[in-house]
Amino acid sequence: MKEGRRLLPGEKAFGLLVLILSLFLSYHAYDIAGFSSISSAGTFPMVAAAVMVFCSLVVVWRNFRMPRVEADGFRGEMRRFAVEIAPLRPLGIYVGIIVAYMFAIEPLGFSISSLVFLFASFWYLHRKGLVFAAGLSIASVTAIYALFRVVFKVVLPEAEWLDLGPLGLGG
Repeated sequence: MKEGRRLLPGEKAFGLLVLILSLFLSYHAYDIAGFSSISSAGTFPMVAAAVMVFCSLVVVWRNFRMPRVEADGFRGEMRRFAVEIAPLRPLGIYVGIIVAYMFAIEPLGFSISSLVFLFASFWYLHRKGLVFAAGLSIASVTAIYALFRVVFKVVLPEAEWLDLGPLGLGG
């Protein structure tokens, strides 16, 4: 007989957190333009937030019906969560990578800082080697740059010190 999936430590709390965030976003999406018209600025955010609320309700409902993983009470569950789901060392290192990216975007511009951020992310999280991380980073930044800068005509942050004229490689 096949045994059903059991909840991971912290899964119920995470589901509830996502539901609360979805409700918060729904409130602010409605705050944009209300139900003034189907083509108003708030329509898409309200639909997206409604989908988030519905999906998170389904997840929370399913989570509360599932059997828990055996743990030694709340402290045991939190210990398992910290070890199995969100170990502090890798989480802290990746938060550091994100913070470095936030500070690097202004002086380095979008393209260079995003390339370095994605390279560090793919290399650290995926562990498939430097060539894989470099190739995926270059492909990702190229696609994002082409989509936003060329297709949508969005001005991306540029590095002031890297003015390459019409090439615009700084951003």
